Amino acid sequence: MRAENENDRSMLGKTENDPPMLGKTENDRPMLGKPFGLEEGTCYLVRGKQAETSYLLFQAIVEQGTPGLCITTMYPEKVRSRYSLASVPVWWISFVPGDRHYAPNAIGILAKVIEGFVDENPAGCVVLLDGVESIMNNIGFDKDMLFVEHMNEYVMSRKAIILFTVDPECFKLSEFARLERSLKSIDEPQLRQTLDNPEHYPRTGIR
Repeated sequence: MRAENENDRSMLGKTENDPPMLGKTENDRPMLGKPFGLEEGTCYLVRGKQAETSYLLFQAIVEQGTPGLCITTMYPEKVRSRYSLASVPVWWISFVPGDRHYAPNAIGILAKVIEGFVDENPAGCVVLLDGVESIMNNIGFDKDMLFVEHMNEYVMSRKAIILFTVDPECFKLSEFARLERSLKSIDEPQLRQTLDNPEHYPRTGIR
């Protein structure tokens, strides 16, 4: 995993004028025609303490025309307002009853929601899941890991990207190592640097 991360970092800012390609290697399959060179059919682990960076990446991809689905532990209206996602479906991971509100232990329902959205957008889509830690706290790491691995396998043959935003400090070292082995890792500080660089990404609505 270490070698892969180092390779990913070496691609960031490859030349002075080229946009960075997160997670790209010479053997990768064709990329989405969007910023950052994210690979179709891939689940990414956006590791870091600043979950906001994942939302900014999600917003940037959606602004370029890719259909998006956001599943979050934050109140949906705050997410829509803060990241200009008025037309994006936002599902709330919460025990509070309501439409598009789903308990963090209802992983079967969440899996079906993601699968349905991916199947409805065969030309490509992006899903942001900010809630891996909340799910783990309610069902345990092993079941949480089965959910993550299932979603990873589900998108492999489809033109979809899933972004799992994760704070490593919420996991035991052995648990986080399992996550890193299953998913393609993006380092949050490097990602934020990319998003904040107007030469690499002409920001359209990012705040």
